[in-house]
Amino acid sequence: MALAVCTSTRRLRFVLQALLLIVLAGAPGPAGAQTTVTLDAPDAEVSADATIRDGGYASVNYGQNDSLESKVSPQTNYNRRIVLKFDTANYIPAGAVINSAKLYLTLKEADDSTSRPFNVYRLATSFQNTQVTWYDRKTGQRWSKSGGDLAEKYGTTYVGATLGAAYAFDLTQLVQRTVRGEFGSRYTRVALVDSGPAASGSYRRFHSSRSASTSLRPKLVISYGGSTTSTPDVSTSGGTLRVMQWNIHKTKGSDNTCNPDRTASWLVKLGADIIGVNEVLYYGGCSYTADQGVTLENLVEKKSGRTWYRKFVNGDGKVGNLILSRLPFASSATRQLSYGRGAVQASVIVNGRTVNVFSTHVDYANASWRTQQTNQVKSWMSTFSSPRIVTGDFNTNPGTSDYSIMASAYGDSWVDAKSAGTATSYNGTGATHGGSRFDYVYYTKSTPVVLKSVNVPTTKTSGVAASDHDPVIAVFEVK
Repeated sequence: MALAVCTSTRRLRFVLQALLLIVLAGAPGPAGAQTTVTLDAPDAEVSADATIRDGGYASVNYGQNDSLESKVSPQTNYNRRIVLKFDTANYIPAGAVINSAKLYLTLKEADDSTSRPFNVYRLATSFQNTQVTWYDRKTGQRWSKSGGDLAEKYGTTYVGATLGAAYAFDLTQLVQRTVRGEFGSRYTRVALVDSGPAASGSYRRFHSSRSASTSLRPKLVISYGGSTTSTPDVSTSGGTLRVMQWNIHKTKGSDNTCNPDRTASWLVKLGADIIGVNEVLYYGGCSYTADQGVTLENLVEKKSGRTWYRKFVNGDGKVGNLILSRLPFASSATRQLSYGRGAVQASVIVNGRTVNVFSTHVDYANASWRTQQTNQVKSWMSTFSSPRIVTGDFNTNPGTSDYSIMASAYGDSWVDAKSAGTATSYNGTGATHGGSRFDYVYYTKSTPVVLKSVNVPTTKTSGVAASDHDPVIAVFEVK
């Protein structure tokens, strides 16, 4: 698509268009009318863009350079991140419904031909372009954490090595929440962070707003359609929500091989909207030196070609729980349980309703620990509004006292779907771990969430299963 360059003529045209919209505000307009604005003018529409660098350069400001740089290195002095700020406070109406917001950066230099995953984060605090460093957001005012106050993640773009290419970063949800005033300031602030492995060839250099060529400068292209104070409906088709539970056994399959790529392929293939994942490692073992949650998210995004959202709780490092969602989070939280276990929560908007989804994994070997942890999860969940859906490996079979802790308050989706004739399983029993049914999707009954079906599929390919547990997929209608 052709991207407009900001000129004095274009600014005048924008002002005249805005005045015309005011004049016509009382008259009926064409349905679906949209306005597209390109923010690219340095020091005005692009109010800040800079590189920050660690180590011996952590106090150096690069806010006047003609390039923006990124690098991930095993050594200090070489790591770089990109921070940008756009004036969506004065150029986009407060509360506007954002149809699309894409940031474009043009690649100037690349050290190798690999594809690097760039995560987009909201910056929780403001910064000054000629003062920002790895340590400071402004002179005398530190970031709360060196390298920028990173808040929510808003997707990943894979950056290759095509010089002169304009790489796009989807900021639609971030800009929507920003202009709605959710973060106080209505300036859109972002950090671009390479989440790939440290490598000498990870260096990427983009043109900044100081580039001599206006066509190469950063651009935030925003399309919006009117102004409203209501929350836009981010929903699945027809109000259907597919929720999956899966203990991935650290990505170790029945061949005793750790294979996150295989795990990610199944996560995409099974087609869930939101997934509770157990036994996700933060370090060591099958995670090698990488955060396994980040690795899986990056792989799922690459394989599906779309943005996913992640919330992780570490526990003791061996039994971490992850929620992956193709729907953006309205909120998220974590809870540490007794004896090194944890639970994670994320809410998503489906058909105009907030649905709270949870994931947990309680102890197997110690029954008293398991009882205590299950009660802690149940109690924590009760502090969130209905409807609630919990996915988890509860390490107990139906009919036990531990099972009753959850089943007495929530619907067991497999039992209910079996009663309705809508439960299917490749093994015919619904068992998820050998001959046991340890994995559950529980849900609040008598709510706008209606269970439609449950399936326990196999992940075997050529006789090799991707985990020692089978996934459970529950399909709900949110009315």
